Amino acid sequence: MIKDIFSPASIKKHPIALIFIVACLIFPFVISRTYFTRVLMEVFFFAALGNAWNIIGGYGKQTSWASSTFFSIGAYTTIILFAGSGQAGGKIIPALGVSPWISVWLGIAIAVLFAVIIGWPCFRLRGVFFSIATIACTTIWRQLLIYYERFTGGSLGLTFKIRSGNTLWGLHFDTDLPYYFVAFVWMIITTLIIVYIDSHKLGYYLRAICEDQDAAESLGMKSQNVKLQAFIISSAMMAFTGMLYVFKTGFADPNTLASQDMSVRIGIVAILGGMGTIWGPTVGALITIPLLELSNAYLQDFGGGGAGWALYGLLIVIMVLFKPNGIVSLVDDIKAKFLAKKAVGGDNVA
Repeated sequence: MIKDIFSPASIKKHPIALIFIVACLIFPFVISRTYFTRVLMEVFFFAALGNAWNIIGGYGKQTSWASSTFFSIGAYTTIILFAGSGQAGGKIIPALGVSPWISVWLGIAIAVLFAVIIGWPCFRLRGVFFSIATIACTTIWRQLLIYYERFTGGSLGLTFKIRSGNTLWGLHFDTDLPYYFVAFVWMIITTLIIVYIDSHKLGYYLRAICEDQDAAESLGMKSQNVKLQAFIISSAMMAFTGMLYVFKTGFADPNTLASQDMSVRIGIVAILGGMGTIWGPTVGALITIPLLELSNAYLQDFGGGGAGWALYGLLIVIMVLFKPNGIVSLVDDIKAKFLAKKAVGGDNVA
């Protein structure tokens, strides 16, 4: 699969993607300000989360707002097994120092279990009713994290003690540069997963169900099983991203990682970029994350700090009204106009 993607034919077909990859590789070496590196690293994380959401929300057309549940499961599982359980009322689990590369598999297993618990009954619902059900699940999970504070630290969350040195096994580095490349590689891996799904059976089944679920089921396709399979893959990817994210930030907070706002941000990345497309979530992350940073920096004194979010929401409304297929659809429009002009030019010559 990787060989096919980086073949001369594929590079010729997607030159912008190659330019983007090369630019990301050299970016931290030509830009001296670490702030911009951190912003681009945030783009990588949310592009990966958007890719995970895109499997069920884009290809499956099942708008899930439970993303932060799986994201926080991966984060909390790994931080607890490394640094110990909650800060209030005494620690139940001591600091075990388990490597995140090992504990993340437990986090993925728990996330998959939750995906089955949420998905099996909820996929009997369609449209907005499924979305409402996932919102309820996210709210319940966040409240559980706050209530069981002896495990999770409650509303205060969990933090790492001061760590020093560089170790990939413990996923700790003294500078942001290694984290940058870890996040970049994971974003590429999640994109390759989307490429694989897009061109294989699961992707075909999801498209068929989206087009006409009743017709697909009449042909013997079990739509609930297909959606659940996509949901499980999506939840596992989000849990893994949660592990990387929490070891970068150094803390886990239910009001951030498990919030409904986080679920919305993950979904918006894919929706604005282009649902059901390979590069949509990456394009969406490249637009929304820097925009949010800029609005927070320059509009924080307006509207009690809410002006930035208002601008963010305005962009969403504009895109939904004028480009419901996402920003990547602009490329298709440009190609169509170019081909139309080329065809007109050919007719004139003839």
